[in-house]
Amino acid sequence: MARGDTHPQAGQPAEGFAGGPADRPAAGSSNAAARLRSSRLGRKLDHKLVKLFGSSIIDQAMLSAANFVVGLILIRYTPEAQYGYYVLAFNAMMLATTLQGTFVGTPLVIHLPQLTNDERRSWIGSLLRDQIRWGAIGSVVTIAFAAVAWSMGWLDPDAGPVLLAGLALIACALYREYFRAVLMMYQRTVPVLGADAVYVVCLIAGGALATRFPAAAVTALLTAAVSALIGAALLRRVLRPEFDPHAAPGRLAGIARMGAMAAAGGVIYWLFTQGYSFLAAATLNVTDVAALAASRLLLMPINLLSSGVQRQLVPIASNWVHNHGVASTLRKLILFSAGIGGLTLVYGIVVWVLRDWIFLDLMRKRFDDRDTLLLMWIAIFLVMVVRDPLNQLLVLRQRFRILMAVSLVCAVISLSISYVGMVQWGTRGALVGILAGEVLNLVAVLWLARVESRTDTHEKAPAGAAGAGADAATATVAAVAATAETGAVPGMPPPVDPPSSFDAGRQ
Repeated sequence: MARGDTHPQAGQPAEGFAGGPADRPAAGSSNAAARLRSSRLGRKLDHKLVKLFGSSIIDQAMLSAANFVVGLILIRYTPEAQYGYYVLAFNAMMLATTLQGTFVGTPLVIHLPQLTNDERRSWIGSLLRDQIRWGAIGSVVTIAFAAVAWSMGWLDPDAGPVLLAGLALIACALYREYFRAVLMMYQRTVPVLGADAVYVVCLIAGGALATRFPAAAVTALLTAAVSALIGAALLRRVLRPEFDPHAAPGRLAGIARMGAMAAAGGVIYWLFTQGYSFLAAATLNVTDVAALAASRLLLMPINLLSSGVQRQLVPIASNWVHNHGVASTLRKLILFSAGIGGLTLVYGIVVWVLRDWIFLDLMRKRFDDRDTLLLMWIAIFLVMVVRDPLNQLLVLRQRFRILMAVSLVCAVISLSISYVGMVQWGTRGALVGILAGEVLNLVAVLWLARVESRTDTHEKAPAGAAGAGADAATATVAAVAATAETGAVPGMPPPVDPPSSFDAGRQ
């Protein structure tokens, strides 16, 4: 992806657009870059960058907290089956938004800096029209297949209304997420934060309203769809000068080849993080999905902590790699992983001590194998947070293809073990497979990182290469940071959660 940013620029970048090649230092300009950073202008730019990342972190924390609150409301005040349907529909929405963010967002990050303002407006408008058209076709096809399945008795009668409400949510969420992604590319984080605040208020209010209806899942999904539509309207108003709503469709076909590679990483990410829930619904039942999701929900604060840490770790780790080499960076990341793993363990102990109050008084639910599920989720999250900092080393070294291959193999093994485990042991079996996949992924990442450290030639490089190394670091960080805002790095799970998803992420 870093290579995509080195093409000649076709026009001047729009004001505030990130990642344009004109904004990047040329090779050998490290001294000039250092003087710029120490100047008054450089300090202002640094201050702007701090505000940018601060707004992004606040926004992600707000969305995650809202999803946590809505989930807790539905767990406490609705039947387990209704909560299970809600989780399944939101996981389907997560797959859709992940595919959109990777298939559309990654090519946009690469192409937009090379275009003139008018070309940019045409691209954004054309892609919007393409997505609306293909979204409508996909909805019609899905409803047709669902009708056939319903008539043949393959679909639970209660699932029909949930399916329709879920399709409405997916359509509105995709509409909103497209505007969010483009505004993030333009570094317009403050308007995004404001629109997301309105979305959060509506989302929580809709979740509370859903508890007053027997079909709580349908009501919650429809109110979430309306919330997304309101947020999309606010974002569209902000972005209106930056896109042409009447642009001719057809741009989506032009980015299909590039987007397909990125989308493959998004699908693997979804299989690893949420595939088990649909497997559990097919193998067991919807109430078992509720038990798995409710016990997992308690570990979501760790997910938020890890997501925030990953954002800050990327530029730090990049400096380590280019200044001290891969071997030294690996040692530091191992210590860092041990530290965040210790925090996760402490949090897990606190949740374990308070488990009776949380499940019986706060959630008002008595799940089978509750304690076993909680212990296994703690172990799974512990492996995740230990692995992810080490994973950043391979991302910075741009080992995308091998990472995608490893993630795919681990996802297949994980789901296979989960299926056999659920047949043998019920809900516990699902987590046996997830834990096995995560441990296998951790071992593979450690081995790959060790190979990288042995093949690194940093210490043998001539001293004069330091400037070029600094410039390479800048390009790598820019590429990783840009793709972090749009979804997944090609061949890798996304470093941050999809912003509107419930129970999202495995970081």
